Amino acid sequence: MKAIKYLFFALLGIIALVAGLGLFAKKTYHIERSIIIDAPDSLVYEQLWLYSNFKEWSPWHNLDSNMLIRLSGKDGEEGFSFHWSGNEEVGEGTQTLISVFPKRLEFELDLVRPFKSKFPAYFIIEGDKTKTKVTWGFDPKFPFPINVWSMFTDIDIAMGSDYNRGLGYLKRRCEGMAHKKFNGYEIAESDLPATTFIGIRETVDTADIGTYYQENLPKIIGFIDSLELEVDGPPSGLYWTYDEEEGNSDMAAAMPVKEVKKVPKDFQIFKLDKGRALIIDYLGAYTGIGEAHRGMDLYISENKLQIIPPVIEAYLTDPVSEPDTTKWLTKVIYFIEPNPDSLAKK
Repeated sequence: MKAIKYLFFALLGIIALVAGLGLFAKKTYHIERSIIIDAPDSLVYEQLWLYSNFKEWSPWHNLDSNMLIRLSGKDGEEGFSFHWSGNEEVGEGTQTLISVFPKRLEFELDLVRPFKSKFPAYFIIEGDKTKTKVTWGFDPKFPFPINVWSMFTDIDIAMGSDYNRGLGYLKRRCEGMAHKKFNGYEIAESDLPATTFIGIRETVDTADIGTYYQENLPKIIGFIDSLELEVDGPPSGLYWTYDEEEGNSDMAAAMPVKEVKKVPKDFQIFKLDKGRALIIDYLGAYTGIGEAHRGMDLYISENKLQIIPPVIEAYLTDPVSEPDTTKWLTKVIYFIEPNPDSLAKK
């Protein structure tokens, strides 16, 4: 009997100790994790804002293939929620979108398992068209006696590891979307200023394009030097058509200049308006540049874009001073019509 009596008092002591610790143990924590993503803030924002995107990079959705999901409301609108119920790793609860701001999204988490608790969470989005910083924060609340357990656990590490993992998934997803390649080439979209070219335009057999440049670019450069005009960029090729079946191209060998009023009859002035353009930085010999154009064709087709001729090839590397063709840099530029449905539009 004495043993039972001692055991009883020991249990009472443990209960009293736990109860005492519960009075002093923290119940609320603040945890944040951040990451820098090499992608536009608009793209990242959509991955955070819409549940249809969130589930693709969430650190929990892949932990239970049989997890049950129930949606309520319209995705992306304040009040939208999703309820999940799964195995021990994911538990059960509801996340509700509370507030939508241009740089901040606020949620409420209502947990059922592994313990009952309700607390806020948020995303802060800071960035521009190239890089974005995402901060994922939350303020978990631990009711008694869970708060006693938290005294003996590094909560920041225990819970923050999931958020770190999720942000890593988000980074890979966004950067993969932002830097998707077409025929092996990454395509940038940018607003380009108006440009004036002096050039010589003809319909040229595709096999003779290289020779055409060699013959005409020195003439154009000589004319520019004779008038002491200010050059506004590298030698370029302007292409209004490129007919593979006929084997020819309506094109011009040209040089961009700051200003010119008139030219002799052997030359022409080409004024290109400012506009939205797609750009590929192509490295390599000119004989392989067709692969970059095929990449452009794939991008334009996928995004349902309309191009505005001429297509420009700007030759930034002087082949005379740089004999290594793998280092020759050419900017392939396609001007495009405004298209609000374009996936690439920022």
